[in-house]
Amino acid sequence: MTRPEASVLTEPDATGEPQPRAARVNPELLPAIVVLACAVLLIIATKVLNPGSSFAYQLSAVLVTSIFLVVASFGQGLTILLGGIDLSIGVVVGLAAMMISILTDGQDGALPWAVPATLAFCTGIGLINGLGIVLGRVPPFIMTLASGITFYGVGLGFTSGLAQEPVAPALQALMSDHWLGVPIPVYLIAGFAILAALFQNGTAEGRKLYAIGSSPGAARVLGLPIGGLTILAYAISGLCGGICGLLLAGYSSAATLDIGDPLLLPTIAAVVIGGARVTGGRGIYLGTLAGALFLSALETIITVLSLSQGLRNIIEGAIIVGALLLQSEQWGALRR
Repeated sequence: MTRPEASVLTEPDATGEPQPRAARVNPELLPAIVVLACAVLLIIATKVLNPGSSFAYQLSAVLVTSIFLVVASFGQGLTILLGGIDLSIGVVVGLAAMMISILTDGQDGALPWAVPATLAFCTGIGLINGLGIVLGRVPPFIMTLASGITFYGVGLGFTSGLAQEPVAPALQALMSDHWLGVPIPVYLIAGFAILAALFQNGTAEGRKLYAIGSSPGAARVLGLPIGGLTILAYAISGLCGGICGLLLAGYSSAATLDIGDPLLLPTIAAVVIGGARVTGGRGIYLGTLAGALFLSALETIITVLSLSQGLRNIIEGAIIVGALLLQSEQWGALRR
């Protein structure tokens, strides 16, 4: 099991006695620190390319737009931690956005029951994914891809692919208002990041997920509830997709069935470039958070440069490949 913890090494002095050596940066934190520093550099570069706006404004804009990736990547990260993947998360985001728009019909009065209903539906999709993987022994890649296609078809049948608007004003206000001069989404990111980090890296369930991802065989010998925790991870991924869909609908003031499609690849990229191992068992949420912020800053600078969507996909794919190469070489050497 891999968990971040501080270490102090010793080395002999001239007399041969071991002496304390300066503590090294924890290898699990190193990718997160590097990626976070790169995100800051990208924000600075955006300021240089767009001198008409202040650095504070650019930082605020990146943070607001990163909330969708910050939330969705947490769920994706849990499935990758187990050595799996969730390819249905983009569809779940789109279904959540459409569902909350249809159920509220532009009225705040329906939110108290529409929000729980939407989140329960999205969590249910995650449960179906987890049950198919555990009970049906379907590979995660196939199971989540198939469920995504199936539920996209269900959504298409109910909505005919038409955009739904308007979204409840309270959701729009949540994504556009400020408190004490700071956008509300920034507070939401801080609160969500704390809860996500505490769950993944500070709870018994989180430690068990690391154990299962590191060695399923050993976890089985230890009697860990592999099936239950796998279902839990995919259910949380569905829940995160639902939350992301609600926020995205409020931000866009409208909803379409494919509104979450552009988030699928970035959720995987955020987890991988943050230092997580695609085969499972390694990675901390701080790395995922740093990856989400980096990709959001990259998206901002790509928008400023008016690059095409095709080129954006090429850049994101290259980043994932580069992160995998760094994992196997640089990060792996540092961990040894």
